[in-house]
Amino acid sequence: MAIVELSIVPVGIESTSVSSYVAGAIRVLEKTSLEFELTAMGTIISGNLDDILKTIRQMHESCFEAGAKRVLTQIKIDDRRDREGSIEQKVRSVREKLGRDRVIGG
Repeated sequence: MAIVELSIVPVGIESTSVSSYVAGAIRVLEKTSLEFELTAMGTIISGNLDDILKTIRQMHESCFEAGAKRVLTQIKIDDRRDREGSIEQKVRSVREKLGRDRVIGG
């Protein structure tokens, strides 16, 4: 199973706000069985890497379909094959090492 962090940014749009484009991309993701978590700066997806990459392509294209003239997509892939992992497990591991229930910044 892979865990992927994804950020899609439409360029060449009339507004500085990109939330409607992000919402359109998330609608594509919601039609799949992939597990995901939306964050303030991107989206984390877990599942079969082939399925994730196919979905990312559709998410990327959704921005063009919504009128963007250019789309920048950044992808970070964690493809671990020695054992199963999950989004929650990765966060829990760091929290355990910090000795607390949540990560507090600032």
